[in-house]
Amino acid sequence: MPSLSTLLLSLLCCSNLQVIQTTPESDWWERTVIYQIYLRSFKDSDGDGVGDLKGVYEKLDYIKETGFETVWIQPFFKSPMADMGYDVANYKEIEPMFGTVQDFKTLVQGIHDRGMNIIIDFIPNHTSSENEWFKLSENRIEPYTDYYIWHDGKRFNDTHVTEPTNWLHVFNGKAWTWSEKRQQYYFHQFSPKQPDLNYRNRNVQREMEDVIKFWLDLGVDGLRVDAVDYLYETDILLDEPELPPGPGVSGYESLKHIYTKAQPENKILTHSWRLVMDEYTKRDNKTRLLILEQYAPLKQLVAFQGNSTYPNAHISLYFPLIFYSHEQNATVLDGIIRGWSDIQPDNHPPNWVIENHDRYRVDHRKGAEFIDAMNMIHLLLPGVAFVYYGAELAVEDNWTIRKGQIRDPNNYGHGITTSRDPSRTPMPWDDTKNAGFTRNQKPWLPVHPNYWRKNVKSEQKESKSSYKIFKRLLALRRTPVIKYGKFQTFVMSEWTYMFTRSTSRDDTVAVIINLGTETEEVCAQNFAVGLPDIMTVYTASLNSGFDVGDRITTSRVNGGKCAELRPKAGFVLSVNSGSSLLCSAYLIPLLVFVFFCILK
Repeated sequence: MPSLSTLLLSLLCCSNLQVIQTTPESDWWERTVIYQIYLRSFKDSDGDGVGDLKGVYEKLDYIKETGFETVWIQPFFKSPMADMGYDVANYKEIEPMFGTVQDFKTLVQGIHDRGMNIIIDFIPNHTSSENEWFKLSENRIEPYTDYYIWHDGKRFNDTHVTEPTNWLHVFNGKAWTWSEKRQQYYFHQFSPKQPDLNYRNRNVQREMEDVIKFWLDLGVDGLRVDAVDYLYETDILLDEPELPPGPGVSGYESLKHIYTKAQPENKILTHSWRLVMDEYTKRDNKTRLLILEQYAPLKQLVAFQGNSTYPNAHISLYFPLIFYSHEQNATVLDGIIRGWSDIQPDNHPPNWVIENHDRYRVDHRKGAEFIDAMNMIHLLLPGVAFVYYGAELAVEDNWTIRKGQIRDPNNYGHGITTSRDPSRTPMPWDDTKNAGFTRNQKPWLPVHPNYWRKNVKSEQKESKSSYKIFKRLLALRRTPVIKYGKFQTFVMSEWTYMFTRSTSRDDTVAVIINLGTETEEVCAQNFAVGLPDIMTVYTASLNSGFDVGDRITTSRVNGGKCAELRPKAGFVLSVNSGSSLLCSAYLIPLLVFVFFCILK
């Protein structure tokens, strides 16, 4: 809730604001901004060089003040770290380097006290090979004997057997590993240290439902389910077809995965988890959010959202913007955006991801100069935005990590051999040693060498910074024009792109981006006919040459020229002044506050 002084200022600046009719308030998750925290790299509280739960707690005020509404904490479960925590040894224990259960409870309470929500990772496809379930299964101790996928293998000759199929795992290698103890092969979609669970065993399903309930009982508001595409494999063991040789056809990508990915049972299993989430939702009428991770075609993503009679994911993560590169023009961008937003049911919001812990950051794909503009696209599209930690500072991948400093034991998989570490480096908090991330001599990964100028403290102080732009965009998201506004897109030229959000002619925002390498004239009114001849800059990328409040010409009035936009730059234009837009976000809280005071 804004302070009284802020509310009074809002009343003054809103005196000329047109009050518009809005749709009923949406559920908490439908337009939220989810802040993804890679726990190892966010903030180290105890000086061991690794980020932890207490470190996140220390920075909750920063997260709230920036404008984030939901916090996603990545894996902190008990783990030998064969895949940086995505190999779980115990789903109900916390890895000591990250803290304790009490630390987690304190963090949950702190997040809720600030009016935010928390989601955590759920890793159901596989466990660690050090998980007690696997050890018992390997020893054929009931009821764990069939908790995993075991097979005798193919008889090679009288004395030898070989793998049951030609199946490969994502990190590039054979998907079957021999157990001397059990004298059978076990199956793993990822590394040999991550054996796959057998969901054809009802006991396994019950175990994982119990895990979900454990964390919901501790107060989490949602789960992000990892690797949904791999949950089931066909129970008829057949070789997968080999693909013809060609570019990118190697390793895991050399097979057509018709038996090990996207099996129909996956959707049935995730539906059962949604029902568990809904049980908790009914208790207090607060939605427990189910998010599914799949790098999958559009139709598959929509199918996993279910419907009113067969509910499934609230959010099926949509990843094409993660791969959007400098080689791709405005038509490609429009296809990515419209392809997803247009296919969504009216009552289901789209979602957008531009970076995450497994992929390169924006600077690698589009150049560092484009980060501000990409954030404008990301945050002002309709629906849910997933923000990877540091994006608010325009943090870049750290390609100065030497071979001896690499910590990722695997890689991206799918034939890619480079480490994922460059996008996982520590959050730069200030310009002190190790960017204020840790007091240890060395952090777990090197900080980016530009931390001395690109860090939270400096960007908060500077009059112009990527952080200031980002924060202003988040404030704009809270206004009616972005919450409820009509959405239209325009390919202005091969390399210039625009979309608008509007509730009326006098309450319209235009986002204009130059994707190319040359300065472009952008005549917005030629495409969005209802726009006025002159609009106001609400915010602009650092490289744009424009400032907040500048007046922009949108058409060639009286033979003049439209505004020109530099390469990789963008700006957000409004019909109203920036102050009017922002104060609209406080209008309803102000009226409620005044009404309360009158009653009192």
